Amino acid sequence: MQIGETVHLICNEFWVTPEIKRYVNIYLITGKSCYLIDSGVVGAQEIISAYMKSIGRDINEIRGLFLTHSHPDHIGSAAEIQRISNCKVYAPADEIEWIENINLQYEQRPIPNFFKLASEPVTVNDQLNEGTVIKLEDDIEIRSLYTKGHSHGSMSYILNGETVFTGDAIPCENDIPIFVNYEQSIESINKLQNIKRINFCCPAWDDVYDKEKFNSATEKAISILKRLKSAVISTESKFPEITEEDKIKNICQIMQMPVFSGNPLFAKSVEACKSSYKF
Repeated sequence: MQIGETVHLICNEFWVTPEIKRYVNIYLITGKSCYLIDSGVVGAQEIISAYMKSIGRDINEIRGLFLTHSHPDHIGSAAEIQRISNCKVYAPADEIEWIENINLQYEQRPIPNFFKLASEPVTVNDQLNEGTVIKLEDDIEIRSLYTKGHSHGSMSYILNGETVFTGDAIPCENDIPIFVNYEQSIESINKLQNIKRINFCCPAWDDVYDKEKFNSATEKAISILKRLKSAVISTESKFPEITEEDKIKNICQIMQMPVFSGNPLFAKSVEACKSSYKF
């Protein structure tokens, strides 16, 4: 789906388990050559190739792949795309360890069917830091912006100063809030809000936001994070003796998110809230 003169959204649907279906947005930037923001899960190169053919382009035209972070739904087909197109892979410096060593990532963050989502590591050609500017073509420039919190070194990318690709930095309403650091998540959303000129915000988890929707989405995201922290504090204060499992069930009840009570990633978010507060 085309969302701007040079930006396209490719939705990659996948099954985490036979019961859990998810999706991740991949973004294609077109110019003289082509560039990707994230790569989706294993096999996503097929839908990327099919979409590119539908607009008269070819996957071999990809010259750069920018990874927002190391999670398997974002890096799963990166190595294969790199082999097919010989493209350069860019990634945040603070995420390199997990991108280039997926076994280590799985040891430290096991999720169901991990290796069906990301089956091989990715060689990163260029490690990016805060404010790194990559001039891809005369009229295509990418600036990197650390938006940590969802993961240790999550990064957003700003295209020509007006389109921002945020990965999973902005929690979505009615979806599971996943983060490892509460304070950094709030700070990152504030950083995104302070970008002076945004025509489009392109998240991995939600529809594309125009300026008005972006303002609303970021305010809701901050509210979600604050409500979760409040629920954690309330539960820890009122029920200090109950099991962790029962605490999470109570937190899910407060948040009206019962479906996530057994989700290990939600438990990590709860732990991140605890770490940010002295009981």
